[in-house]
Amino acid sequence: MNKDRAVTYSLLAHIRNNGTLIKGPLDIFKPLVKRIISLMNKKGIYSGKSTMEIKKEFDSIYDIDIPIPVLNNVLRQIAKDINTNEKKSFVLYKDNAYSISEYSFLDYEETISAKESAINDIETLFQKFCESSDFEIKNSTSIFSFIEQNKFELSKYFSSDNSIEKEDFTAEAQFVNFFRKIPTVYSQIKDIYIGAIISGFIMYNPSETEIDVELLFDTNFIVGLLDLNTPESTHTCKTLVEIAKKQNFKVRVLTDTIDETKNLLDQKAKYFDASFLQRKVYAEDIYNACDRKGLKKNDLEKIADNLELELSNLGISIINDEKSKNEAKFSKVYAELKEFRHSKISALHDATAITHVKRTRKKNIKEFEKVNCWFVNNVTTGEELTFNNDKRFQPEIINADNLLNILWLSNPQTKLKMDADDLADIGLTSSIAITLNRDLPKSKIIRELDDNIHKYASEDLSDSDIVRIATRITNKQLTDIKELNNLAQNKKEEFVRRLEEESNKQKKLEEHRHKRLEDVLKEFTEKSEAFYSSQKNIEGKDELKNQRLENLESTNINLKERLIDSKMKNWKRKSVLVLLGIYAFIGVVFLIIMFLNSWDISIATKYVTDFKANFMVAFGLWTLAVILNIFGFKLVYDRYFNNSNINNKRKTIKLE
Repeated sequence: MNKDRAVTYSLLAHIRNNGTLIKGPLDIFKPLVKRIISLMNKKGIYSGKSTMEIKKEFDSIYDIDIPIPVLNNVLRQIAKDINTNEKKSFVLYKDNAYSISEYSFLDYEETISAKESAINDIETLFQKFCESSDFEIKNSTSIFSFIEQNKFELSKYFSSDNSIEKEDFTAEAQFVNFFRKIPTVYSQIKDIYIGAIISGFIMYNPSETEIDVELLFDTNFIVGLLDLNTPESTHTCKTLVEIAKKQNFKVRVLTDTIDETKNLLDQKAKYFDASFLQRKVYAEDIYNACDRKGLKKNDLEKIADNLELELSNLGISIINDEKSKNEAKFSKVYAELKEFRHSKISALHDATAITHVKRTRKKNIKEFEKVNCWFVNNVTTGEELTFNNDKRFQPEIINADNLLNILWLSNPQTKLKMDADDLADIGLTSSIAITLNRDLPKSKIIRELDDNIHKYASEDLSDSDIVRIATRITNKQLTDIKELNNLAQNKKEEFVRRLEEESNKQKKLEEHRHKRLEDVLKEFTEKSEAFYSSQKNIEGKDELKNQRLENLESTNINLKERLIDSKMKNWKRKSVLVLLGIYAFIGVVFLIIMFLNSWDISIATKYVTDFKANFMVAFGLWTLAVILNIFGFKLVYDRYFNNSNINNKRKTIKLE
């Protein structure tokens, strides 16, 4: 990935985190487009035949592709924001020609300079990390490609062009994982990640229409929800359940999923005392969570026994879909899954869930926002079920962190109350887990190695040695596990010697890394502190400017409301004047009748009674009464007491 794009991502994160006036999905991109218009104006470009010229500048400087319809939409908003009756700084014509007149936008130049420096420092730090860790560097900017890969995962939900190349990012994942506990570095990484996710919004046009959505959770999601995976995985699953409830989604799980989860927990309990290496190699393994939480074999059995009750307490309903199960048995999906899954029972479970989703959707759906049912998993192995998807339509399965990203994107005003830092932690942790777990040896092979260590090397190797061996397996620096197992059967002494060598290699590597990175980290921290100090000043200026804009907007809103209130009063007053006018007319008629009858009320009454006997007079009086009711009393009632009528009138005034 080009470093310019990494700077763009970091800038987008800054704009979102500090832009108090962001109200719609495209507002985040406005400053970037404003800056392009300003730079073009500075180069002496005052007009153009097509906005394609602006797009080329945008794509070149920011290294991201902005679609023409999106760009035109943003440009129209900018023209509305910056133009006044006295001065037209930017004009977009109907044929997409444009003109620029003395427009300057320098708001983010200091921020961009600081971001460029930070990006260069991260690249340097990554190079030093690889040199000190025996990782081969193919491309020093690959660290940015690793951070941005979730954007491309999301793209498959927004466009039909969803082919993703699976690269080996082991070194990059180890780098991010290593620096997660160092805020000065990790905060920069998180900014790039958030910006990458935001940039994906260019392709996403969420609908305002609300639909009933069902989320059907997979076994691995339930395991994460029970805090039997990593703490980050548990946070992901719990956050998604909370947000789903706020969005009034239906959260469900199949009875088959309950059975599969219980079977998994029972199997883990069965082999609880026979696995040490396995829990160190697979950070997401249930055994690892047991170590972290101090759980024993009987605790896993209790969790399995109380599973239904626990899910019910979390607001997740359990459904039994025999129709989908029976249909799945004869489906193409099941036939393919039998080759992919470890058992027919597991294959049938996934096929049933996918069939349930298809039956709920009723038809293939192209747009993400129209999907009413998802099978949600929490995969960290890199083995997502994507082989059966037609790329023209939305897949049936979605990863929990991808769904969280999209829900967050579609709510730019953060009404979901989901912190950007949390989102970055969720996404990066998932990327690290998937990268490090991909291509790891099967658990059966690791279990065999575990057994061999217990049989032949337990007296020669300490727990620290085994942890170092596990680290080398996870880092894919020790890959010939099958050969090691064969060695254990035939040459036990050679087996022990080889394990000791691997442990010593890792120990020396860690010591070497610490020495190499110490000085670099010190320099980076000093520069980061200077950056944060500079950023704080910039953010202070931005906050002051935003506050002024907010105050101005608030003043404008108050002025508009006062104008509307004034017009509403006039509108209501007119109804009273109409009623008074009708009464005045009736009063004048009454005075004329009294005058003609010498101001004698009895004579006037007889006069009116005789007069009413005439059909035309009676009809005239009836018409007068109707007019009094419709244009008098009803008009006053509608304008003073009919709230629906009053609100409609207010909306009409706002549109004027």
